[in-house]
Amino acid sequence: MANADTGWPGELRPEEIAATRVWLDKRGIEVNEPSRLLSIRIGPRLSRKVPGRFRWLVGAVVVSILLITAYGIVRDISGVHDRDLPGGVIVYFVCASMQVALWLSYLHRERALGPLPVMDRRSGRPSVFKILGGWFVASFVITFGGGAVLAVAMYTTTSAKAYAWSWGGALGWTALCCAVILVGTLRRPVYAEDTASAAVDTELRVLDSQAAVPGFYPVIVLFDVLFYGQPAGFTGWLLTYAALSLGTSLMSVWQHHRRPALPPGDYGTTARPRSA
Repeated sequence: MANADTGWPGELRPEEIAATRVWLDKRGIEVNEPSRLLSIRIGPRLSRKVPGRFRWLVGAVVVSILLITAYGIVRDISGVHDRDLPGGVIVYFVCASMQVALWLSYLHRERALGPLPVMDRRSGRPSVFKILGGWFVASFVITFGGGAVLAVAMYTTTSAKAYAWSWGGALGWTALCCAVILVGTLRRPVYAEDTASAAVDTELRVLDSQAAVPGFYPVIVLFDVLFYGQPAGFTGWLLTYAALSLGTSLMSVWQHHRRPALPPGDYGTTARPRSA
């Protein structure tokens, strides 16, 4: 693979090629040199160091600071005391922003290494349920739909109105960030040139969808429930909510670890047979 060792943004790095080889090997495909297309698609997602990633992460930090600042202004205008607000709002803002930044960083790396061949822009895309799976869909609905219901219920039936709108707003930001990742992943064209690269494209959609981890966020609210006992009257509901969301997310991870092997095809330079 020409100029693979140069390290320039437009050339594949050795670690990206190595990460691609390892990923393929775990799926039953042994190659000496992965094809350039597969290295472009897989390498940036699994390499620890990706050109330009730091800038995306800095951008996420800046967005988080702006959100935290706006949240503080609204809190001050409302005259609400900190003890009446959820303790994990900052975690929601930072983690969700970082999720999107990481996802964008390897898409940007793909474009820098491209262009990518498009096999099909619409009809060839796998179905949503084939990519996400039922457990992931359940986790998403429980986390954001169930969270919205609980936030409205808190606001309308208790005195913890500040807690309700603060938590609901933070959860809304995470829902937006997760939706950006999922919509971008599910609606992008099939970047492939043959059966093998089309199969990899499907597996990378699954991998990218896992970047949106909804089941992580309900766990944050347990900090308030377990250590501060707020909001009063909703302890049982929030414990159940967190358990269901986290449980379905873990089941989704387990389901996706049982992915089928990649089909036979041209994945690169075939590995030499192993000596007996």
